[in-house]
Amino acid sequence: MTTAFDEATTAAIAAFAQLDFHTAVQAMRAEADYDRERDLWISRYIDEHGGGADDAAYDALHAQAQATPEYAQFVHAVRREILEYFGVDDAQLDCMVILRNDDSDELWAEVNRLRNALGTGEVRGDL
Repeated sequence: MTTAFDEATTAAIAAFAQLDFHTAVQAMRAEADYDRERDLWISRYIDEHGGGADDAAYDALHAQAQATPEYAQFVHAVRREILEYFGVDDAQLDCMVILRNDDSDELWAEVNRLRNALGTGEVRGDL
């Protein structure tokens, strides 16, 4: 590896590289939907609580939204639906969440280097 990744990212790269092509694509799609659903919930929360007049107020409401019991319940429910719909498991979704936190060209180059070495096939990081 030419780029140094933290331990969690390195583990996620290794785990994702081992997934067959179909499961890898489904995990990427699941993460995209999961991220979108969470963003929509948080945006509604912020809108319902007066929005953020400036960056600091927005950031505070964003953090406040994620600390609510309603958010935790929502995340649990939407996660179950997404896992079932896309046919992936918790670990596969968590792996993609970690990879998206970096989402750099270097990360996807390393993912595909490992996938090629394992014979699991390259994937595009921009799905």
